[in-house]
Amino acid sequence: MRTEPVPVPVLLSDRPGTDAARSDWSAGDGLADRFGRVHTDLRISVTDRCNLRCTYCISEGPPSFHPREGLLTIEELERLARVARSLGISSIRLTGGEPLIRPGIVDIVARISALGFEDVALTTNGTRLARLAHSLVGAGLTRANVSCDSLRSDRYPLIRRRGSLGEVLDGMDVAEQAGLPKVKVNVVLIAGVNDDEVIDFADFARQTGREVRFIEFMPLDGDGQWHRGRVVPSASVIERISGVWRLERADD
Repeated sequence: MRTEPVPVPVLLSDRPGTDAARSDWSAGDGLADRFGRVHTDLRISVTDRCNLRCTYCISEGPPSFHPREGLLTIEELERLARVARSLGISSIRLTGGEPLIRPGIVDIVARISALGFEDVALTTNGTRLARLAHSLVGAGLTRANVSCDSLRSDRYPLIRRRGSLGEVLDGMDVAEQAGLPKVKVNVVLIAGVNDDEVIDFADFARQTGREVRFIEFMPLDGDGQWHRGRVVPSASVIERISGVWRLERADD
């Protein structure tokens, strides 16, 4: 999974005398940016650490993570979510790194869910989803996106450098058995690496009812191996799938 920066609540403060910046960001009943777009979704990174070393994301060498004492505490995460809720945010997505390796992740979900959000979701690499799914659903989790870049058991660890395909597929199954809607599957496509699985993933979506999203390979890889020739255009994906099945535009 791609590592995301740990959020720091600079603008979103609930302390008197510290919300002067709100006037630049609040519009009507919602949180708006300088372009007048009202935002109702917020991503919160609960850790920058990950138990995988995906080739498109992080170097195999010793990683550089934030000191643990520099991360937001559970209480600070709850406070950040509370302020966001007061500003009109209705949907929270927990990310990382890998959020399911964050100690207290079930408690974090429970505290955020108790604030009254319409949607509390997370994005995960799926390696710990099977063991935590029932607890997370009980705590109030409503949706999950699972990152999975190959359906071939021999190729999966080559891309991820850790873990196994079986535990990720099990995680998807257990999550749905625990009561989550069909999980969404994120696939980072890389030319010459896994783009020959486009049809396989399309068939996987048809067989399971899960929404598969093909993600562009971006120049954020720790080993610096990105180049334009490794990017798979969306038009190519559509052409390949439409050569097998008729495609129809889904309603938004």
